[in-house]
Amino acid sequence: MYHWEPHIPCSNRPVRVTETSCCGEYEWCCEAGQFFVLRHTDDNGYEETGRGRYLQARQVWNTLVKAHQHKRVP
Repeated sequence: MYHWEPHIPCSNRPVRVTETSCCGEYEWCCEAGQFFVLRHTDDNGYEETGRGRYLQARQVWNTLVKAHQHKRVP
């Protein structure tokens, strides 16, 4: 659905996380004036999608959260 790529910080300022999906799979973030959706990878890293201006990135966030299936832990 969306192209995910490794998150490479573009600033020495910390990434601001202002929202998290119900089980923490997605995080709504801002860094250096750009917005994006972040998620954890299996190797304890992060990847991102939707980086850009607020409206563009927010549409990605809304779509992902709406289609999100809560992870169940056995």
